[in-house]
Amino acid sequence: MRSYKTLIFISLIILSLYAVCLFFPQDGIKFFNRRLFFPTLEEVLQREKTVSVNEKMRIVEEGIKMKAIADSINTAKEEARKDSIRFYNNFFTTHSARFYLPNNDFTFFDSIFADMDRCKTDSAIVHILHYGDSQIEEDRISSYIRQRLQERFGGIGAGLLPVMQPIPSASVGQSASGAMERFIIAGMHKNKAPSNRYGILGQFAVLSGSGSIFINSQNYSRTHENVKRWNVVRLFINSNTTPLSATLVSGKYSKTQNIASPKSSSSVITWRIPDSVKRITINLSGIAELSAVSLDGSYGVNVDNIPIRGASGTFFSQIDRNTIIPTAKELNVRLILLEFGGNMMPSITKSNIENYMNILAKQISFFREVIPNAKIVLIGPADMSTKVRGNLQTYPLLPDLVEAMKNMALSNGAGFWNMYDVMGGENSMIQWVKNSPALAAPDYIHFTPKGADKIAEMFYESLNNYYQFYKMNTK
Repeated sequence: MRSYKTLIFISLIILSLYAVCLFFPQDGIKFFNRRLFFPTLEEVLQREKTVSVNEKMRIVEEGIKMKAIADSINTAKEEARKDSIRFYNNFFTTHSARFYLPNNDFTFFDSIFADMDRCKTDSAIVHILHYGDSQIEEDRISSYIRQRLQERFGGIGAGLLPVMQPIPSASVGQSASGAMERFIIAGMHKNKAPSNRYGILGQFAVLSGSGSIFINSQNYSRTHENVKRWNVVRLFINSNTTPLSATLVSGKYSKTQNIASPKSSSSVITWRIPDSVKRITINLSGIAELSAVSLDGSYGVNVDNIPIRGASGTFFSQIDRNTIIPTAKELNVRLILLEFGGNMMPSITKSNIENYMNILAKQISFFREVIPNAKIVLIGPADMSTKVRGNLQTYPLLPDLVEAMKNMALSNGAGFWNMYDVMGGENSMIQWVKNSPALAAPDYIHFTPKGADKIAEMFYESLNNYYQFYKMNTK
């Protein structure tokens, strides 16, 4: 075949493919029992982005941090202050990692920061409840935020733990034995109780005789340092129908405490151990509902990791508030993080987004009533990928869900943090999976431990900007 004929033949093939791309039905054509697809022209011409996730995150981090401006504040020069104010105003209004706050109130967190600053001098504790789905299991995300806050404000230990924990954690190892049964209000492991006295964790254990709780610190490469030890242990009890005996043993330390008579209301047993420890056993005897154990230091900040696999954050208002209020007061809960939405994504439609928002708004209202001293921040879902016409891409309605969650949170007096945007927005999950090392798992839904630390770092650095702004304005 002559060269010009070859050229004509190749050109006709290209034009034919162009025509097929242009006119082939986007929803495919049915062929026997299958549906065939052909890529659109846009998909054919689209080039994969070459900028790595690490580079994107570096750019995001550069936008969060103040660089040398923070140092210049200490010189008390007016120009430096003006530069700082310009930086913060720009960050608070334009950066993807900013918090969206009701009425754009940049002082939203100030009362929390004031309490954190006083922790050491007042020998006080501040707790942050971090509720979420399987994205935060194994103490992911929470553990990094906890470590950074404890480095700044003081504090040790893992905070609140369920009495019976079937899911392994990178921070704390747990087991239980004896006459105990676990009840949980929601999620994939839901085990409904005869009452709604689930407590602050949305789960509790019923002790019917004798039992023991074993807790030890972990020592994995990803176990943060401050979580490995504690010296204040609390056992939270919803009620006890018989006298209750509880003995804490750790090395040579052993102390028994009793609730001498039956109580229908909440109680707390506290042990203050002279030296910090890494392993404890609590031996129990009686009939009681046990709602939680907490591991803390004598002062500082703690972030409580509360994952409920398969949950969408719609269950809190079903819990008896009288099993939450005393625990929240005892721990001085000042901030509540609600990280949900991902489990709704596969079944979400345009018509039921509004219904989901109404249910989430009810949960925010519930927390504002039972823990009135706490601020609430809703954290939107991460990017998630699904196959559309044979290709992985962001769930089509995910941006709509994130926007609806943001608007609902703000209209109900809560803050919002847009994890989807922080990751990079549309199709960013694909890049997080492809990154080396991988920042997300091949299910295109969950973060790897490194990815969890990365997103937690973005969250902490953003929160730290609001803290630095608070400090600048209180000098």
